[in-house]
Formats: sequence, C-alpha cells, structure tokens
Amino acid sequence: MGNCMIIPTYWTTSGQPSWKVFDHPVPIDEEGTLARTLDNLQAVSYPDPVVLFPAPLDGEIVAKVRRIAEGRSIDVRVFSEEDHAAMIGALRDNGFPVDMTGTVAMTSYGGVRNIGLIYAALHGFENVVMIDDDECIDGEYLRVALGNMGRADDGVEVLGKTGCVVNGDGHKVYDGQATAVLEDWPKDTLFNEAVRRELEAEDSLSSCSVAFGGNMVLNAGMFLRVPFDPYGTRGEDDDYVLNARRCGYKFYFDKELVLLHLPPKRNGAYWMRQRQDILRFKYLREKAKLFGFAPESLGCFLEHFVQDDLEYKAVSSSIKAALQFVDTDRAEFQEFLNNAILAEARPADEYRAKAEAFVAFLEAWQETIPRVWRLFAT
Repeated sequence: MGNCMIIPTYWTTSGQPSWKVFDHPVPIDEEGTLARTLDNLQAVSYPDPVVLFPAPLDGEIVAKVRRIAEGRSIDVRVFSEEDHAAMIGALRDNGFPVDMTGTVAMTSYGGVRNIGLIYAALHGFENVVMIDDDECIDGEYLRVALGNMGRADDGVEVLGKTGCVVNGDGHKVYDGQATAVLEDWPKDTLFNEAVRRELEAEDSLSSCSVAFGGNMVLNAGMFLRVPFDPYGTRGEDDDYVLNARRCGYKFYFDKELVLLHLPPKRNGAYWMRQRQDILRFKYLREKAKLFGFAPESLGCFLEHFVQDDLEYKAVSSSIKAALQFVDTDRAEFQEFLNNAILAEARPADEYRAKAEAFVAFLEAWQETIPRVWRLFAT
C-alpha cells in the first residue's frame, strides 16, 4: 500500500522530435525545469517515492533524467526501457490483450499517464499524486492532496480530485502562453472560466468537469478502473474526468489543492498546439456521443468545442492565425492553413472508430489492472 508521486518529464532529441506531440519538451542539451522541481521536493522533505517518467522513452533521455535525479536525499526513481519491458510482460501474464500492448507506450499524454498508473498498480500503491516537472509545492501540499481521499462525500467516495495552479504572479489561472494567433479559439479563456466557477463554488470540494493533469490525486479505487485515453492528442486530464463519469465515478475539485506552475517559455510552432486541439475536439465530440453525454452536460469549456460548428470555428481561427504570419513566418503561415484543411478533411467515422477502440481498451484495463494490483499490494 502507501502512496507515490508520479512526474512525467518531456524531452526532445534529433532522433526524437517530440515537439510534434508534446507542448514544450526540453531539448536534450538543455537542463529544463526538472532539477528545480526535484530541489523543491527535497526542500520540503517529500516522504513518498517520486517516480519520473521520461518521454519519449529513449536511452539518451533516460540517462539525462537519471543524471538530474541522482544524489537526492529523497526517494527518486527513474522509469526505464527495462521497466517498460517488464511492465508489458506483467500485463501479458495477467491477461491484457497482446494486440493492445502497443497502446501502453509513452507516445501520447494519455499513454504516459497510463504507464504511471500501471507502475502504481504493479507496486501496490493506494494513492497516486501527479504533478508536472515545471511545478513546485509547499510543505502542506501532500496533506491537502491526501485529504478526503477514499472517504465519503455525501455518501460518495472521493477517489479522484484535482486542484488549480498558481502562476509566477500569484494568480490562479492557466497560462497556455496564448498569443493573438489563437483568436476565435477561446480555449484558455473558457478553461479558466470553468476553473473560476469551481473556485467560487460554495463547498471546498465540488464535482467538476475539468482537471489539471499536473495537479491530480487518484485513489486505487478509481485508477484501477479508469484509465487515461491513449488515443487522444491532448487534454488527457479533462478527458479523464469524462472517462470517470462513463464508469460511474464523480471527479472532484479541491479549492485548497494548489501548487506553483512555472512553465518554460513556448518557442514557436503555435500551429502544432492548435492542430492537436482540432484533432482532440473532433475525437471528443464523437466520444461524448458514444458515451451518451450531451454537450451541455460537459461544462462551459468542453461544451463550446463539441458542437456541430466545431469545423467552422477551427477553419476560421486557423485562417486568421495564418494571416498574422503571412509576412513574418512562412512555416507558421503554411501550417495554420494546413490546420484549416485538416479540420474538414477527416471524417467522423474515423474518430468514432477510435472511441470504440477506447471502450475496448477500457474493458481490458478493468479486467487486468485490478488483478495486477491485488498481486502486488501488501
């Protein structure tokens, strides 16, 4: 039993151009923010194991993360290629479908998160605290994080919760480093509106529709039954709330669960972030339909992006963004135009097939992961 903290850490090399998948992976020849996060955890004498998940899972990247993690006075573990191979073997031995093991990979946000959850199951942990490698906590964070976990709230067990983040100026707001290129695509604005509503709720703990993946706490009662979606491109945290709902669980927002978010500066490729979001919301729209969730039941943020006019919003904002770069950055200009084309190019049945594949993955997870946990929990 016990608890662990899992921290994904994203990197990019010439052989692993992961900036095409992840928001701001650190170039392998830079130090990034991970050392600062580990320094912080050491300063607050974090008591539980801290497990780092390098993504992509590449020997050069693993070696870099190990160098940053070495010599700490806290229990820091670095997930490796060997650990991944052993994980796949354990899943196969316990009945996980062989043809689905390819989804247990660090090639998407959801895939990375799932490997963290499987690691927790393989080691019998009861609670998983998730932060990112560009965040810092205070000495009270763990107490708040574990507060109410596994306990009843109005007759319902609190098995999963999130909180908010504070930026360098002390504001409780998510800063996606948006620029004018995101005009007519109010993603950050609507997400912050959803968070504001949670912060203004009467109770300190309330059912929510959005989440911060870098500030989440999951109890085994939930993560053994609810996986992240490995088929999505972005927004695995908000999507997890929907997955939990699909499985009959409430997800909670804890107003007291706050940490400091200090992300590195985003460097260009703004088109890539929106491209992933276009794919994300087209997929989410089909997934919500499959789950039987009406748009208006998804909260003000997701509701906006799963309407029938999603393609219009995507095309309009992409063209306006392209025009802002027409004289300054040919690559951004061209790729935003490609976003507009992509928004209309892929048919709905392609996304429906992915959503159905996720349901099969969910069923396999629910069959295998509880069995794995029971074998290793002590």
